[in-house]
Amino acid sequence: MPYADVAGGRLWYEAAGEGPPVVLLHAGIVDARMWDAQMRSFAPRHRVLRYDLRGFGRSDRPTGPWSETGDLAAVMDAAGIERAALVGNSLGGLVAIDFAIERPERVDALVLVASALRGYGFDDGATPEQARRWEEAEERGDLEAMAEIDLELWAPLGGDGGVREMVLDNARLNVMTGRPERPDTPAVEWLDRIEVPALVVTGSEDVSAMDEIADVLVSRIPRARKVVVDGADHLVPLRQPAAFDAVVLDFLARVAQSGR
Repeated sequence: MPYADVAGGRLWYEAAGEGPPVVLLHAGIVDARMWDAQMRSFAPRHRVLRYDLRGFGRSDRPTGPWSETGDLAAVMDAAGIERAALVGNSLGGLVAIDFAIERPERVDALVLVASALRGYGFDDGATPEQARRWEEAEERGDLEAMAEIDLELWAPLGGDGGVREMVLDNARLNVMTGRPERPDTPAVEWLDRIEVPALVVTGSEDVSAMDEIADVLVSRIPRARKVVVDGADHLVPLRQPAAFDAVVLDFLARVAQSGR
């Protein structure tokens, strides 16, 4: 598989298919393997690109300052993609929003799935007992115990389908040093600058804060609408791939027909 060269390392990526480009950005507790089903179902209609974000999966861990949006641009360049629709889950949604604000000329549409939002604080729904267990696990450096709490919070429907394996594999990120460089002005204050169509997707079984963020996105992004997928938690594409694919592919087809 190819790698994109970035400042301080390399990022793993994979591209397949032909058609209007789509970039898939994974959630912050897993890696690009979460998009296995979409790589198959999107490729007949789209040029599909996925990659492991800095420090996740097969990509290098950061050794100094880095930019999530700079990394995304570098991967798109390596894959020969100038513009694309961005589909981001959780952390991936946060990166997609930032990229659309910073580099609007490279974005055709947004699909924001249980998305985080820079500058918008939220309650992850952890109980006092879970918070206590997290602090104790962090103090003793027990990454597996911390990953198990992540599973309880963000994947309450269980660890089947490779979910638990991915979460445990990426647990080392809890000790990643440093933070990515991001603009001083938070994205929540710039949402009205996003001019492309946006589809905001949540799962019916996710923590309530994700629904709150979704409502903020829909109210402030001019061309946004919201869809709730039943029977899905935070990892919507993994939990209900058929329902997710149907709504996203329909949205992307409408974007292509309208020319944005």
